[in-house]
Amino acid sequence: MSVRERRTVFGEAADEYDRVRPGYPRQLADDLLAEAAPGPVLEVGAGTGKATALFARPGVDLTCVEPDARMARVLRRNVPGVTVVESSLEEWRPDRPYGLVFSAQAWHWVDPARRADLALGALATGGLFAPFWNLFLVADPALHAALAEVDARHGLVEDTSHRFPATENAGTESAGTENAMRAEFEQELPSAGLTDERFTAPEIRRYERTLTYDARAYRDYLSTVSMYRILEPAAAEAALADTASAIEQHGGHITFLVVTDVALVRKR
Repeated sequence: MSVRERRTVFGEAADEYDRVRPGYPRQLADDLLAEAAPGPVLEVGAGTGKATALFARPGVDLTCVEPDARMARVLRRNVPGVTVVESSLEEWRPDRPYGLVFSAQAWHWVDPARRADLALGALATGGLFAPFWNLFLVADPALHAALAEVDARHGLVEDTSHRFPATENAGTESAGTENAMRAEFEQELPSAGLTDERFTAPEIRRYERTLTYDARAYRDYLSTVSMYRILEPAAAEAALADTASAIEQHGGHITFLVVTDVALVRKR
């Protein structure tokens, strides 16, 4: 399945996606709006509005580009009053320069060969570009190990939301995990277009919070993840059932330290 096809699978379960997916820290939106250049704001890949709702404030002229009509329908319901453009960023032409362009959990779906040019084309000089992502660290190391075994058994070798442990030993912060995550994030900056010389040097910020799902809720969450949605139905059902069973066997809940990493650059 191509990236273009894979990025549309979320719309198959737009309402479920909206129900179970976590949002983002309000402080992140506060900070980006405070540091934005003057002018309107653009969101790339708005989905159902998980981030949009934090930026849609009085005095903020917000335009949301969302390629999937099913996701856009929920977005309009959740955040009335913002301008919604049903288009991919690749097919859209900016109507004006934007002081802030942000993308929540969606920038990796934009054409890698054109990402930098597309962001730069939408930004005003001095404008702020800020893609950000949620990453999940499993608090219980025994549960993390059990879920890793489930993933291996079902051949789930790509990113899973539960692939990182929060601790190496109970009660001990894992510097190794933190460093690995930061290194991986930094390695993605060139492919994301963020090291283009037409931008200022990237600044990385991290926001942290905790989040707990019971086994059923986490299963519902995973059912909206593209890696599971592209599986054959029987294979997806087996992987989801085994994941939920592992959580049930470890207390019935999975708790994450959720880190939201944002990379900030400005158009020179």
